[in-house]
Amino acid sequence: MRLQRSKKAQTVIVMLLLSALCIMAMGFTVYLLATRSLSEEVEKAYRSSLQRTQDRVSSYFKQIDQAILQFEKLPAVESLASPWTEEDGIGLISVQETMLRMQTSLEDVDNIALYRVSSGRLFSTNRQVTAFQDDYRNVIGAFEQTGKKAALLNLTVHDTPTTVYVRRLPVFQTTQDLYMIIHLNQQFFDHILGLPDGEQGTYFILDERRDILQARGALGRTTLENEIVPLIKEGKPKAADDLFVAYLPPSYQDWIFGFAIPNHVLFAKIGSLRNVIFAIAGLLLALAVLVTLLATGRLWRGWSELVSLVEDSGPTRTSTSVGEPVQPPGPAPDEFRHVYDTVRRIKATRDELQERIKELTPEIKATIFRSLLLKGIRSQQDRDKCERYQLPLTEEGEFGCLAVQIDQYRSLETLYSEIDLYYFKYGISSVIQEVIDTKGSGMVAAWGEDRFMAALTLPAAAPEEAKAAVREAAQTIRDFIRHYFPFTVSIGVSRLRKDYAYLNVASQEAEEALKHKLVAGKNEVIPIEEFGSETESPEVPFSFRELENDILYAVRSLDRGLAYGYIDRLRELEGVRTIHYQWLQSRMIDLTLFLYRSVGQSLSRPLAEPVAAEWLELSTLEEWSDWLKARACDLLIGELEEEHRGHMRRAAEQLTVFIDAHNEEDVRLESCCKALGLPVTLGKQALKEVHDATFSDYLLASRIAKAKHWLRHTETSIDEMASRLQYSNAQNFSRTFKKIVGMPPGQYRKESRGEG
Repeated sequence: MRLQRSKKAQTVIVMLLLSALCIMAMGFTVYLLATRSLSEEVEKAYRSSLQRTQDRVSSYFKQIDQAILQFEKLPAVESLASPWTEEDGIGLISVQETMLRMQTSLEDVDNIALYRVSSGRLFSTNRQVTAFQDDYRNVIGAFEQTGKKAALLNLTVHDTPTTVYVRRLPVFQTTQDLYMIIHLNQQFFDHILGLPDGEQGTYFILDERRDILQARGALGRTTLENEIVPLIKEGKPKAADDLFVAYLPPSYQDWIFGFAIPNHVLFAKIGSLRNVIFAIAGLLLALAVLVTLLATGRLWRGWSELVSLVEDSGPTRTSTSVGEPVQPPGPAPDEFRHVYDTVRRIKATRDELQERIKELTPEIKATIFRSLLLKGIRSQQDRDKCERYQLPLTEEGEFGCLAVQIDQYRSLETLYSEIDLYYFKYGISSVIQEVIDTKGSGMVAAWGEDRFMAALTLPAAAPEEAKAAVREAAQTIRDFIRHYFPFTVSIGVSRLRKDYAYLNVASQEAEEALKHKLVAGKNEVIPIEEFGSETESPEVPFSFRELENDILYAVRSLDRGLAYGYIDRLRELEGVRTIHYQWLQSRMIDLTLFLYRSVGQSLSRPLAEPVAAEWLELSTLEEWSDWLKARACDLLIGELEEEHRGHMRRAAEQLTVFIDAHNEEDVRLESCCKALGLPVTLGKQALKEVHDATFSDYLLASRIAKAKHWLRHTETSIDEMASRLQYSNAQNFSRTFKKIVGMPPGQYRKESRGEG
């Protein structure tokens, strides 16, 4: 059973492993597909967002350029654009007012300044800046180094990040003596690169030199410069595995607008789903490993028990008969091969036994039927036998028994051989069974040399119809045998009954009916009812014959309570005035003698019957009931119990002596009982009742006792003891010895000799 459960556990393990692998494969596939699809969709979304940002920046600087073009058309500006023109104070005021209006019209502009290269003067909308125009020297110098007509510069002025847009004026002239400087505050980039609430990532702009112009977000400048800028410079379509990057091709002023975000942030939700799937798969794998360990442990324990069972109970060497010397064992075989060979031998023995049982089943059925004809079907054990061997003796309806006797059988023995007589009897049995199956159900069995006893159960019908059917069946049997066999038969028919507990009574009645053959003649059907009944008063509420049978069954079953209950039925006759006392007294005496004589037949010593003087002192049914309980029921049950105990003691003594004498051989209960001429069931019951042990228990105790004797008084080695006592190896013997005695054999030898 443990091996079967381990096999089921292995199936569960395979299912768990397959489920875990499928879940992992499915989760990983879904994750890859979802990540790829989501990456494409996210990239499209962020490219669209970056395009809008780029358009905003382009539009913003176009607005600045338009304002500058309008600005340079002022006469004062045109005058300042000529290096040789003197500065006019009124014109400068007009220029500054125009720059102030420009600053007001443009968003995110802190200051607008006009630098005249020829004079080195700076004119600004912010008076403070004009006062400290040296602050813009670095801006102007950086712009001049670019050699461009316009540039956006990021510088640090007084430790403050400064972004300025510088453009040469006039725009469309070769000689450009003016620089328009527009100072942008940091909010400009916050507005165009800032992230909405709840969104993570980093927007960035690379200038024409692929340096970071501006960036807003969680990623640091170092990360952008080390991982993203080189990627864009090399023109690769994607970033490292841990970053997601989307950017547009160079556009306005050769700038690159881009967006970057860590993958674990972008795919946080799908990553969480992936982790959950992997966690489930991991849990299933862990569960599979746990079940594997448990199943493996259970499997090995079951295998160890199987090996131990085979080694302890299976024959480890060949022995042809009890008492034959046993050859010493050869090298230990492979464990699996040893178990396999033993199980194969057991299976072969089982198959052989099944075939023999099939051959013996008809004989077994007939034997059981004959035993039931002697005692009736009373116990659950009897009913179980009928069900197990499919005896048709429990169907509902009335039944009767037919006793079929061959007429002049002795003369047939002189005319025919034993083989002929065997076939004649087989033919009669077949005819009877065929007629029984035609009329109802039942069975037939040989009942001595010249007789057969059959039980016929009829479907529910009126009493007269049932009687007629039984007689018709008997007549059919008689007529068929008369026509087709070289002899005739006489058939006795019992009364019909409904309770199979009285099957034995019906069989006795059928035999008694045959006794009337003296009057009826041969080749006749003889119903018992035609020759008178039990000569008892019609008012009697029960049959004395059935009551006798009930009390005898209870006594033989050693059931005092049941016997007392049947005896108490006699009290039902009290007050029935139609019964003559002499008739009742005769019946009571017959009942007593029937019980004594029936029980006495099964006792080994004679049983003294009661004397008539005891019966004459009994004057009431109450006295008779008490006397039957004490002098019949209790006494007979006590005799049977003592007979049974003596029988068990003798059988147990024979078995134990035989076991002690042959405990060095491969003995079995069957071989011991066969050698002693005892039934196997009797030997098993005797050991259980006398010694409260099974055959294996007593054999083990006998071998351990012999091993103790050898350990105390001889120098026999442990290996030799194990071999002589039918153990496959010394380890098994030592393990068993320690389990029974409480210490290993070597320690027992030392302590028993006082060497400890």
